[in-house]
Amino acid sequence: MPKYRNSLNKDPGSNDPLISRRSFLALMGVGACLVGAGALTGASVLGFLYPNAMKVPPSVFSIGRPDEILSRDGKVFSPKQKVFVETLSGKVRVQTAVCTHLGCTVNMTETGYACPCHGSTYDRHGKNTGGPAPLPLLYFLVSLGASGELMVDKNKTTLDWNEAWYTPNV
Repeated sequence: MPKYRNSLNKDPGSNDPLISRRSFLALMGVGACLVGAGALTGASVLGFLYPNAMKVPPSVFSIGRPDEILSRDGKVFSPKQKVFVETLSGKVRVQTAVCTHLGCTVNMTETGYACPCHGSTYDRHGKNTGGPAPLPLLYFLVSLGASGELMVDKNKTTLDWNEAWYTPNV
């Protein structure tokens, strides 16, 4: 023990530690700050090295084989691709289910479609009839793929509901 409580002079023969409690806590605080700064720097470097690719579904997708799709009439919602697949008398067309206002998924109604988010309404052909939606719902063009399945390309669109029908030569 030092002779005086607040004295820095230490007796050479005493059992006092070589470092004071204050110095030890100060070193621990500095060490914690350095470890935190190193972890933050390491995380940002790893984040920079990780690819920034978005996980977006492909723009070309299959809706199935023609004999399966054309065997039923009606309109079916595909939640994975957010589209309505409509078949009628051996022909098929695909319409988007994404509202043109803010991208919500529209619901089918007796008169057409309705957006549950902001109240946009569409007629049965997808033409906007009310609400804040600025544009009608698009139709995607359908084609027969090399694998024999019906392929939909979201990059090829049309607003004409008669032009959107596809009749495969089966």
